[in-house]
Amino acid sequence: MRIVVGAWFTLPRLGNAAFSTLMKQNVSYDRALGFKMDAATDVEGAVKVLSEALGEPVELALRCIVCGREACPGCPYSSFCDRAKVSSLCLCGEHSGEGAFEAYQKKFLENLPA
Repeated sequence: MRIVVGAWFTLPRLGNAAFSTLMKQNVSYDRALGFKMDAATDVEGAVKVLSEALGEPVELALRCIVCGREACPGCPYSSFCDRAKVSSLCLCGEHSGEGAFEAYQKKFLENLPA
């Protein structure tokens, strides 16, 4: 299963124990939208719980902070990036070239609470 950190995703019914453990890992849940891992989530713990409950590996992906699209495809660091430990504020290939720092900084500042 592939999960984009910061995006809503659906799961099959996991049972009370797995659901309760995900809630303890600070995975968000909304009856209409499903589940979401964000900055407050213990991502490593949640991935372990999901892998065990689903019986399959869970692959994480990150979103581009500038455009919101998935940032991992084509990333030169993807082969050794530990997506459970790095910041979810990533850049896609389109926004990682010239002017990347300025675009990243602008979006980061826009997202700070007032």
